Amino acid sequence: MKPIRIEDAPRLSPLEGVEMAILGSGERMTLIKMVIQPGAVFPKHAHHNEQIGTCLEGEGELTSGGETLRVEPGVSWTIPANEPHSFVAKGDQPVIIVEAWSPPREDYLAMAGSR
Repeated sequence: MKPIRIEDAPRLSPLEGVEMAILGSGERMTLIKMVIQPGAVFPKHAHHNEQIGTCLEGEGELTSGGETLRVEPGVSWTIPANEPHSFVAKGDQPVIIVEAWSPPREDYLAMAGSR
């Protein structure tokens, strides 16, 4: 077992207005909590990791596979590996999202000094 408290989790900020805490990472997946400030944008991108997420607070728009999803608390999604996608934080409150990637996000782990 490898426990961690959120306040002690390795952190990174891959984009302006985005803070991430690595809640766990194993051989096959990485789990991250994101706090995304209003107006922050993840531009269209793709990666070899499958991605599953859920929104805990705030609102935004996730575009993936030619569809746009209104993201709000309680909404979850799955993005297949290599599918182009983007996200825009909407409203006036931060968006809090928890996401898992498989295989692990080695790039995020390196940015946070976890690898």
